[in-house]
Amino acid sequence: LVLVWQNWWRGMSPARQDRYASIAPLVAVVMFFIAIVAAFWYLRIEELEREREAMRRDVEYAQQRIRLRLSERQEQLMRLARDVSNQDIDKNGFNDRADTMISQYAELQALTWIDAKRQVRGTQFGPSVASEDLLTVDEVIKKKELVDLFDMARDLQQPVYSQPLATKDTTPMLLLEVPVSQKGKFGGVLLAEFSIDNLLRYATPTEILARYAVTMQDGNGTSIAGTPLPRRAAAERLLPWRAVPNEYEMPVAPVGNSLKLKAQAYHTSLGLISNGLFWLVC
Repeated sequence: LVLVWQNWWRGMSPARQDRYASIAPLVAVVMFFIAIVAAFWYLRIEELEREREAMRRDVEYAQQRIRLRLSERQEQLMRLARDVSNQDIDKNGFNDRADTMISQYAELQALTWIDAKRQVRGTQFGPSVASEDLLTVDEVIKKKELVDLFDMARDLQQPVYSQPLATKDTTPMLLLEVPVSQKGKFGGVLLAEFSIDNLLRYATPTEILARYAVTMQDGNGTSIAGTPLPRRAAAERLLPWRAVPNEYEMPVAPVGNSLKLKAQAYHTSLGLISNGLFWLVC
């Protein structure tokens, strides 16, 4: 093969040899450019994958913190339900305990004792609860979401959560009903109402809130707490792929798919790529 190439090269005129020889530097530049682009692309993919993995870990950690906070409130409500079941406290004692819990935990906005006939026996609420959402003593609950949750707690005989869908005018609170058992029979429920905004604010680590745009969403994907990432209009016009944020979401246990935690962030870190290009050029 080398001999064939030598014969072919020697058979050309000097002018033609010069023309072919001038192509060699151009080929070298093109190959170097291809290597730079390939390295740039590889480093960028690696960086994006690292960002996604870091976001996934942070969202999972934040979800665990929220789950832990809800579990602590659930345990306290179950202890209160046992005291009600054993008749260790009366209506006044319930009101005192409920008022203490609401004052101590910002996410807990209202706590209501409902008997087996769906009649309110006692209720306490925080100052930020809207008047139209309040339950009054001796009232019989009629709201569909409350009745459905009451029936579920009665049938399952265990704590149940519900996150009603948000509407245009209202953002409903997270509901938790803990059944009350009296002499082995269903004796009603304790209804706790949680502020999603306060739950997100106080249960999510501050470093995660500072790093990402964190929101809570209902089952339809509507943001009900937090501030979603604003759209980048300029980026959409010039570089559409840069306007797509990195995001990750997961259901909040033990609520389920009716309440999701979502984090978003734009791709802004270019340190790895800059360093890689520097070393390639050097």
